Amino acid sequence: MLFPERGQVASLAQTGDHRVLSKHNAPFDSVTVEHKHTLLDNGPDGLSAATGTIKAHLDLLLLGLESLSGESSEAVLAAAQALNLQDRIADRVALWRLRNANPLRRSSGGRKKVDIEEARALVLVIGHLAAQQQARIRSTLEQLEAAVEQERNPFRQPLVGDYLDEFLSHYRSRMVDGDVRDENSITELALRILIELMFYSSPRGTQRLWTALLNRPAMDFPPNSELQEEDVAQAANSGSDTFPAS
Repeated sequence: MLFPERGQVASLAQTGDHRVLSKHNAPFDSVTVEHKHTLLDNGPDGLSAATGTIKAHLDLLLLGLESLSGESSEAVLAAAQALNLQDRIADRVALWRLRNANPLRRSSGGRKKVDIEEARALVLVIGHLAAQQQARIRSTLEQLEAAVEQERNPFRQPLVGDYLDEFLSHYRSRMVDGDVRDENSITELALRILIELMFYSSPRGTQRLWTALLNRPAMDFPPNSELQEEDVAQAANSGSDTFPAS
């Protein structure tokens, strides 16, 4: 198992002119964030549905939050209620369908088409939850930085180890490449997600996340992984063997 070398954590954390781990920054955990009043910019003209890349990254961010707290659907649904987003994220089934829309997930029934307003709702929920977990995110990153500086195994640091263990376990069980993607690659992804969550926990985090999603380079997905539910149903009803059953 390879771990980040000294200086790599700061490199991962650098985005534009911001650094997550700078000890000169004001403490994030003293900030109160009201994401429910955030108005997100409009997306590009003609964008009515979330792309596969947007759906995948939203689900990975939720996976990161889940790995930090151990909470899953309950926390997301509570956040949706607090933000008055029940019309977009009504219950566990609705949330599961939104998350299963991620083309990286194992699935045999097709993906839900996620409209742009549903994507906005998930962005607001992620910002809200990241703000709630801000202190834990910062503490985990500080443990990671200390472990790297002291050349210790990050997995043996309580917060970092718990987070990475949970992320690795969830990724391997839920994602289509979970059985073949190497541990170093998943660990690097987990650390990048953790650092992003620190940025998105800030007062302008939801707008920052929304902008990043709209400008994110397209991801490569496995063949047929972006088939929508109606496509699979139509193929099944017509007896077509164009698409695999699983």
